[in-house]
Amino acid sequence: MTLRCLFVDFNSYFASVEQQENPRLRKRPIAVVPVHAETTCCIAASVEAKRFGVQTGTLVRDARKLCPRIEFVLARPAKYVEWHHRLLRAIDRVIPVLGDGDVARGVRSIDEVACELLGSQRRRDNAETLARRIKNEIRVLTGGDALRCSIGIAPNELLAKTASDMQKPDGLTIIEQADLPRVLHPLQLQDL
Repeated sequence: MTLRCLFVDFNSYFASVEQQENPRLRKRPIAVVPVHAETTCCIAASVEAKRFGVQTGTLVRDARKLCPRIEFVLARPAKYVEWHHRLLRAIDRVIPVLGDGDVARGVRSIDEVACELLGSQRRRDNAETLARRIKNEIRVLTGGDALRCSIGIAPNELLAKTASDMQKPDGLTIIEQADLPRVLHPLQLQDL
């Protein structure tokens, strides 16, 4: 099995967009919420908030207990869609994401993109170079490190997605045939 898929997963996407848009929020624990209310839940948590145990679905009142310094930010879906399109264009400068008529065939969600590796791109060194170029394009676009991604490269999309989750934030993991099944042994069932 050769490397066939490069999977880009933007870390803590909604929270990272808010940190990108508002430098005051960078490197601080934040959570994105649908409404300002103690009874609602977090729809996204920054990397910094996750270190305290705040996750998607954590109730606001519980998030305050886990992380007393957390700041809550009201969700802005249109802003997340705007950044999604910017980030797709950045990835597309390195490896095609968009199909005919700008219909995204590799977009899996607002914060995940699968790219097919072709020809010499399937060689490990070339695939890794593509991943590093994608990360660089994103750094250039954002002017820093507020918006980061983890990239997984593997023989198929499931393994590439799994690889992208293995090293967060800002990771790059490559799973080759020779790594299987050993590389999957430490994972929990829900990781797959």
